[in-house]
Amino acid sequence: MIYYVRHGETDFNLFKVSQGQLDTSLNKTGLMQVKQLAEKLKTYEFDYVYCSPLIRCRQTLEAIQKYHKNLNPVFDARLMEVSKGTLEGQKNSQAVYDDFFKDPHKYNGETEVDVFKRVSAFLSDIEIYKNKKVLVVAHGGILKYFQFCLAGKDISTDELVITDMKNCEVSELSF
Repeated sequence: MIYYVRHGETDFNLFKVSQGQLDTSLNKTGLMQVKQLAEKLKTYEFDYVYCSPLIRCRQTLEAIQKYHKNLNPVFDARLMEVSKGTLEGQKNSQAVYDDFFKDPHKYNGETEVDVFKRVSAFLSDIEIYKNKKVLVVAHGGILKYFQFCLAGKDISTDELVITDMKNCEVSELSF
């Protein structure tokens, strides 16, 4: 079982600014959210933990570790948010986002195929823990690729599964 946690809120989330792989910190609300999340997860048991190396995920994990001192996290760059290239740090219109997803190279961003490959490789690597409880602390955009991979979808022919996840929400995913 994978317990997928999205990081707490940042000012970029709050003001709808494209974050991507920018290394932003949690805001006051985010810090409060992670404390509540840690309290919620304190009775859970995890065998393994993986985390995006970006600070907002590290801060989220640090709160969880308050009740899980035995966790030895692995920080894995394959869990980083989708790179939005030159759009990062900007407030963009829906039309610009739509254009990004049609041609991410135009903005020096990552393609869906690139993200799918890295998430798929990550999931293949942790498949040996299929019967264990794995905590993953990462990003809302990456969850979509997790769901896609776990559903056995083909990135070149199937439509991407889109499930929005709130900050500090937990999703239970089966291998």
